[in-house]
Amino acid sequence: MIKKLKNLAVLFFTSLFLFTSLEASWITKKSDESKEIKKEIKKEKKQKSKWIKLKKKENKQEYKKEDKKITKEVKSWITKKLKKNKHIASINDLPNDAIYFTGSNETKEILFYGYVVPDKTSDLIDGYHKTSKGFGYFNDGKTTCRIGSTVLFVEPEELTARVSGNCTNGINFRGKTSQTQNAGWGQAKTHDGEILNFNFNNNKNKIAKIFDNNVKSAKNSERFFERQIAPKDNKKIVLKPNGKYYALLIGNSLYDAKGWDQLVSPVNDITEIKKILDKSYKFEKIFMIKNGTKKEIFNGFKELAKLTTTNDYVFIYYSGHGETRAEQAYWIPKDGSSEWGNGDWININELNIFLTEIKAHHLAVMVDSCYVGGKFKGTNILDVKKDDGRKIWTDNLNDDLNLRARSVLSSGSTGRVSDTVGNTNHSMFALSLLNILKLADKEEVPINLVSVAMNIRSAFSGNFNQKPYYYHPDTWKHGGGDFIFIPKKNLR
Repeated sequence: MIKKLKNLAVLFFTSLFLFTSLEASWITKKSDESKEIKKEIKKEKKQKSKWIKLKKKENKQEYKKEDKKITKEVKSWITKKLKKNKHIASINDLPNDAIYFTGSNETKEILFYGYVVPDKTSDLIDGYHKTSKGFGYFNDGKTTCRIGSTVLFVEPEELTARVSGNCTNGINFRGKTSQTQNAGWGQAKTHDGEILNFNFNNNKNKIAKIFDNNVKSAKNSERFFERQIAPKDNKKIVLKPNGKYYALLIGNSLYDAKGWDQLVSPVNDITEIKKILDKSYKFEKIFMIKNGTKKEIFNGFKELAKLTTTNDYVFIYYSGHGETRAEQAYWIPKDGSSEWGNGDWININELNIFLTEIKAHHLAVMVDSCYVGGKFKGTNILDVKKDDGRKIWTDNLNDDLNLRARSVLSSGSTGRVSDTVGNTNHSMFALSLLNILKLADKEEVPINLVSVAMNIRSAFSGNFNQKPYYYHPDTWKHGGGDFIFIPKKNLR
């Protein structure tokens, strides 16, 4: 623009007529462009408004659908009028001998706690009273909710229930919970689509500790966010990988043998992960194996090994059943027998051989499976915790990029992990990864795997039965680097 004006100024001194003609032309052109821009802005606003209305409509429809599933007993309880002075200001003042809970929305703007007690007049389901009733309290000192839950089914080591709540501030929510022994977690959606995550336990002190951590997190949210994602006003971080990015995504939801439960999340998870990688991250090739047999999964590893060089960056994701026998871990393919001993399970030691054949500079493996956890050969597990002083965000991504990296991030250790979370078709592990990748792309910030691990682990806060683990198997010869997801906007 300045250059144009200088040129026009020169022309002014040489020919007044010529200047006038050029100025008129420039003004006309600018006016035309302005009209086009306004049209585009108006069009975008209209599309955005249409999308928002559609989303609101979908949320209402989904909420109504869940609302119809509530039992008469719970509906009668949560719709009763609440007294304004009913609010209890401290978890310590909650009644004894109850099941306690706490939770929040994703941004920690909504914080709540409360309790439920079994309704002993309700029917028994495998030794559990079908209905529980109680109250919830927001951290604003005034909002009170009536809470009700209904046991849906009881499996060995796990109980699933539907939870509902109506609050005095107009927020109503519907969702599901999963309980193992004395602790559990759940997710619910409000009538306008807000997601609420919560934990519960029969130990009041443990719930109070989780709530206090949420309060601290809310107070420090701005600083916390700046540590994990660089501020927008900083100079954009631009990285130049020396090689290409490849991915192998394996999701097994359907199983041939009757002994295995059919799963919901695995295929849905890898489908969405591929979408975000295709859209926002530059991967040369993404192999996707849905409901793979042992042979198909092994062939996927072979194809990956043929393509990659020592300069490349490889990401592998597995979701499906897992099992252990005599301290040996296995992935279960689609054609895996219901019992061990037929040679059709995938031994982790076999995978180690395939993985050492992949000539990559960076190799990152994420596993969303029961019992596998830290079973890849090598036991130097880096159990990522908030209090161990580890940086959430590294200040030296170039070092991470240039040093050799071999890492595993699993959704649990040696126990069972959940299939889906709340009203979604995804596992908590995959949903957390998807949210992190979308946020990193939106904020135009590369994010390394240790940051991914920290963020995923925080999503499991208070879940004492499932903890993600991040570690570097000894035999893979980790070199101190870290796998980095680099948005296309941050590539040089």
